[in-house]
Amino acid sequence: MQIKYILSIMTCLLLMSGSCDGNNDNEDITVPIPNNGEPTTYYISSSIGADTNPGTSAAPWRTLDKINQVTFNPGDKILLKSGDSWNGPITISSKFTGTEILPIVISSYGEGNKPNIKASTGTAILTINNSDYLQVENIDIGNGPGYGLIFGVTDNKKHGNIKVKNVHVHDVPIAGIFFNDGKFNNYNIDIVSCTADNVEMLFAISSGENVNISDCVANNCIYGGFSIISVKGGTIDNCKVLNCGTGNYPNGACGIFLGINDGFVISNTEIAYQKRQADNPDAEAIDFERDNKNVTVKNCYMHDNDGCAIMFFDNMKGLVNEDCIIEDCVFENNSLNASSPRGFEISFSRLDCNNNGTIRNNTFKLNPGIQFITTVDPSVTVTGNKNDKGEPLELAYEAGILIFNNAGFEVPALAEEYQYQPSGGYWTFRKNSGISVNGGAFNPPAIKEGKQIAFLQGDGEISNYIYLSAGSYKLSFSAAYRNSSGIGQGVAIYINNNKIGGDISLTSGTNFENYESDSFSVETGINLIEIRGTYTGDKTAFLDNINVKKLP
Repeated sequence: MQIKYILSIMTCLLLMSGSCDGNNDNEDITVPIPNNGEPTTYYISSSIGADTNPGTSAAPWRTLDKINQVTFNPGDKILLKSGDSWNGPITISSKFTGTEILPIVISSYGEGNKPNIKASTGTAILTINNSDYLQVENIDIGNGPGYGLIFGVTDNKKHGNIKVKNVHVHDVPIAGIFFNDGKFNNYNIDIVSCTADNVEMLFAISSGENVNISDCVANNCIYGGFSIISVKGGTIDNCKVLNCGTGNYPNGACGIFLGINDGFVISNTEIAYQKRQADNPDAEAIDFERDNKNVTVKNCYMHDNDGCAIMFFDNMKGLVNEDCIIEDCVFENNSLNASSPRGFEISFSRLDCNNNGTIRNNTFKLNPGIQFITTVDPSVTVTGNKNDKGEPLELAYEAGILIFNNAGFEVPALAEEYQYQPSGGYWTFRKNSGISVNGGAFNPPAIKEGKQIAFLQGDGEISNYIYLSAGSYKLSFSAAYRNSSGIGQGVAIYINNNKIGGDISLTSGTNFENYESDSFSVETGINLIEIRGTYTGDKTAFLDNINVKKLP
């Protein structure tokens, strides 16, 4: 996943114009309304109002454009009638400056559904620029062709103390709620009890200080729940991100995206059922994309995600994550349809990807073939982790074991003669690959050991992970080609995505013969081993007894 892409989708035109239904003849005239020093409540109803009215509950305004014609004072309230709807887009700039004691409030009145604002054109349905001590609550935003609600900064000044509460955003292709500024001009932001569905993400921010999100639910979102970029200090607490990742993102999608943050805490949050589309990577619950510092994830529940639960990613430009903590979390039933990364609940794209971090006191319910964590940098503390039975989990090199399971493909045990891309075992099967039983319809040669072998039909490929100490190795295996499809299928060996030697041609269709790869060298750690078919047509290779031997 590229952070450049995430930032690009958050670039929008803040100075957009828009109009709503109603009388706009005086839209450029600002009318101060005397309030004798006391806060005033203004009412707007698209169904019974008129912009020539005084804006009282008995005689409300009709359009949202009327807001741009009035000067507001601290403590003023603008209430939209429940059950009514307005057509945007609408932009409101430099109109709201409340105080800590007397914030300006945009909310609803009356009974019925939340007042709705929608648009068929424009960058955003509702844009509010240059505001301070503002509360927006109890409204519904959607459908629209771009963003839902944008808070922008167009005067290059600091603005903040903004609270968004009980707002529902839906049916927009970009972020539902977006704070747009790249200069840390946003501060003291609270997003409370908001909900979203069928938006790219519930909330996104491109920079800010002290950003706090609580009690929010993102469901069925196109990308994920939250995108937190360039934030200094803040929290996500008691939120849910469910059934997201419905859109096709070639660079991958995730439940919570983190990039270039410092001092941020995610707690008491559930991230589940994140989906991976097509051949895309990721689909993890939380993506530490890069350059996060002092970010903590604690007391969270991550389960039933297609990808791994947490990924620490580095864009190979030295912008690594540092001093991040994962603690007291529960991991369950993840990596259901993983591509890259895969094989682990917590994955590091490289060793020095969370320098001086800590992974502690977490509980893992691991699926077969899934390890709890990749090899990590020696500066990372990994301690107190356990499986769902209470048994301690150790890093592979701490336990001193060789992680290479099911070399003969006996798991899962098939009930049928063959199966493409079987799950529940230690190997990952992709494209036209799978498992065949001895004497099955694929008609492999007699199997020497066990009852099952792997097959690579055409460009099928399989992969597994193995822990190796530093040194040089060769991969050995038994193989044959499918006699009925004829000679021609070969295999290629990849270690950590690097091809080892040339293609290996298979010489027998009647017997399993022994083969080995060229030598390769690795550093101490867990390594990805892949075997790929080299023929793109209907030729098949059978594989069995895959092993790694260390060279003197």
